[in-house]
Amino acid sequence: MNTKFKAQAAALAVLSALSLLPGTAMAETVYKAKTDTGADILDFIENRRRARLMNKLTEEQEELVRATEEMKQRLRRPVDATKAVPTSFEGDELTYDQNTGEFTARGKVHIVQMDGHQFDAVDGLVTGNTLKQEIAVPGEAHMLQLTPGQARITLDGVNTFYRYGERTGTMELAKGKVDHQYVSGKKFEFYPDKIIIYEGTTTKCGAKKPDYHVSGDKITIYPNDKMIVENAKFWAKDKVLFTRERYEQSMEPGAKNKDNFPSVGYSKGEGVWIAQNLRIPLVGGLYGRAHLYASSKHGMRSRGTLNYNWGKANFEVAYGYYKDGEDRWLKREPSFIYSYGGPVGFRSHLNYTLKGELGRWYKSSGNVRSMHRYYRAELSRDPITLGKNWWLGLNVGYSLTQETYDDSQNRGFDWSATTIKEFDDRWAVYGRYSYSNKNTKNSLFDYDLDDFSRKVDTGVSYRVDDKNRLLVGLRYDMDKRELNEVDYYWFHDMHCSQLVLRYRGKSHNWSVTWDFLPW
Repeated sequence: MNTKFKAQAAALAVLSALSLLPGTAMAETVYKAKTDTGADILDFIENRRRARLMNKLTEEQEELVRATEEMKQRLRRPVDATKAVPTSFEGDELTYDQNTGEFTARGKVHIVQMDGHQFDAVDGLVTGNTLKQEIAVPGEAHMLQLTPGQARITLDGVNTFYRYGERTGTMELAKGKVDHQYVSGKKFEFYPDKIIIYEGTTTKCGAKKPDYHVSGDKITIYPNDKMIVENAKFWAKDKVLFTRERYEQSMEPGAKNKDNFPSVGYSKGEGVWIAQNLRIPLVGGLYGRAHLYASSKHGMRSRGTLNYNWGKANFEVAYGYYKDGEDRWLKREPSFIYSYGGPVGFRSHLNYTLKGELGRWYKSSGNVRSMHRYYRAELSRDPITLGKNWWLGLNVGYSLTQETYDDSQNRGFDWSATTIKEFDDRWAVYGRYSYSNKNTKNSLFDYDLDDFSRKVDTGVSYRVDDKNRLLVGLRYDMDKRELNEVDYYWFHDMHCSQLVLRYRGKSHNWSVTWDFLPW
């Protein structure tokens, strides 16, 4: 079987698996660098930038904020919560009955309410009632909502009717944005706790022709909670990838950026690959995770976990394949993983973590299977501010590892000191000196371990422009006093996706990853 055909087969296998997962599956696409030079220390820069892009106000929204602030400053008396919200009108022809609250506006109309609502009509007719807080636009209308505690809405449509007081209304043949979702639909219905879209589409890609989107007969958005799509179809450009009768996605504040499309890429060790991370809510604090992965050289190598969070404690049962930054594979068959942690005392700035794992590990090289026991106690300090945008982090731990395969036992301390400095929006550097008693020379498994105990990781990130960022990471072996590896990264934004190119200078390996991103 040639490489091209195997890659296509792997892709189809993963996409088929996606279509069979429960409808509440939720993809997670927060960026994490694949590195052994500490480049992941600066992952927060990439994730922070993505969050800023999602939450950034448009010029129109900023203008609405300024307009409502001006209205507040001009008020002669405090606002009575039991009465209509103060409203300003601009138009070519305006009539207003102060007794009944009814108004009519013709031509170019601009209406702003102090609670963060705006309506615009161009060369049309607008009618309404300020006392009943109603507005009707039979022609084309532009709606903007920035009301605190409600969804952030920007829509263009026709035949619009809205009751501000009750927060209910309708709009037809509309297109725009609800919170972070770009949406369109034949009809919109607005309610205090939800927005319903009939025969609609949704995506986080803001391009005129989105790289990806989801369509459905009915889309229900519960702001700051969840989105439900009935009879959902998942599209890449103009091709349907798979369908579901019901799909649910979390929209909770602070949740990780989400979409429903896999990452694809190429590396020397894996060939062409395709992968996706899914989170599947079950009951209460119980949920499942799936990492679906297939490559042209190794075929299917996926994994799944069953997780439960109880206060400061986290429990996990893991089964499947795991790969580290050096393309070394490990299989858990399965493992029980436990962690517990939190702050030490009150305002001590210290944090503790207890970890444990009990399970069977397997590596194909040497056909090694062992009952793996791992225990660890860790103490860290909150970042210490050394200056403007300059931090220092300290960490120390003690671990014990036992293997039944060779009756081996490894115990000892590890520690690290990490510093990060952001000079401006373009430049950032990091450095970390670390020691670990555990390495590939004294361990049965080499997964996620170095060949040495003492090392220095350092690197620099530079943003060239809005679409390109470069990063160089170095790993220095302090035991042998030699440079061990160099990672070169190029991040390139394309519409609603991103290419991440990585080249390893010492081992002369390169890889490329293509991710869909929520711009």
